[in-house]
Amino acid sequence: MRPEYIKLDTDKPTYIRKDRLNAIANIDMTVFDCDGVLLDVRRSYNKAVAKTTIMIIDAFTGTMLPDTLFDGALNFKYKITGGFNSDWAHTYAYIMRILVEAGPEGLKEINRMATESLKFQKPSDRFNFIEGKLDIPIKLDGLYEKLEQFASRLDSTGIESVNRELLETVGTGVTETINFRGEVGESMLSTLFEELFGGKKLFTETFGLLPSFVEVENGIVGEEEIVILESTIDLFEELYGAPRFGIASGSMANTARHALGDILYRFPKQSQIWHDVVDAAMDELGKQGLHKPNKFPLMKAAESYRPIKQGLYVGDTMADYYTAKNAGNEFIFAGVYECVHVAEAAMNAFLDRGSDIVAPTVNDLPMIILYAREQQ
Repeated sequence: MRPEYIKLDTDKPTYIRKDRLNAIANIDMTVFDCDGVLLDVRRSYNKAVAKTTIMIIDAFTGTMLPDTLFDGALNFKYKITGGFNSDWAHTYAYIMRILVEAGPEGLKEINRMATESLKFQKPSDRFNFIEGKLDIPIKLDGLYEKLEQFASRLDSTGIESVNRELLETVGTGVTETINFRGEVGESMLSTLFEELFGGKKLFTETFGLLPSFVEVENGIVGEEEIVILESTIDLFEELYGAPRFGIASGSMANTARHALGDILYRFPKQSQIWHDVVDAAMDELGKQGLHKPNKFPLMKAAESYRPIKQGLYVGDTMADYYTAKNAGNEFIFAGVYECVHVAEAAMNAFLDRGSDIVAPTVNDLPMIILYAREQQ
């Protein structure tokens, strides 16, 4: 049952939980997710997920899938589980479920070829060894519905839930060859994804590697648009009396820097916690699993602002919602929905979960905080 909401008189639906008015009025710092909040990534990341999936499925089976298979509504079904904040994990889920359609005999051949490819260390060499050797048809009829149904069986554990469902069926030869958990340069999936996403120059700048799968000068990242306005950042500074805000994102620091441009300099550097920052922390601490929805990135981004009266975390996915929940009472959550492919469904999902604030974009939030303060 949804809690009681106040619906504000705005152009697009904006909601505040009535029982959170006091907490919202007390907000004195904010941490933002990046993709879907600071940036509109509907075209870029979804295209990278689709292209990576298509190329790996083609290499393993000889079947070329249409990119129209991976539409926004299907992507949302995976995002709403809370387990696929990482687009690498999202891509992995698609690949694993689609390979099931190869059937037992087809998977036996795929695993045989995949296992043989492990004699090569470089992921692109494994890919090239496999590509073009197998002809195992994947039927398109009903595949979209099967991918939808699969999403309904997954949960906030992400790839762990994928493996619980499918690892035994698909086989370890495939998963070892893809090497999902390997770093860029080791993992077939993440390396191909980042080459497609960043293009040659940005990929090399970010990872210190030359592309080995594709020669693309301009990556898909160029299709992203900045959502947050300079005037919005000014308003947050006025509300808090200082630039008391940060970023906790699953994006790589260098790709985000490329997409956000000069506006990134408005965010204090010590409060920018990116995917690679969390990776470095996991290595240093000897711990795994610190990426969202673990609270670690959020708490790290907020570290320099303590003591905090009331923190706000702004996100566009269920993984972001769970990140705020995992942080306890120190943070409340604002779900923004306009940069999600199925905006109305995202809005309703945030309301159904009892999000503290539900708003179209990050640019609506200063007005909401002001409204709450005026009610005190």
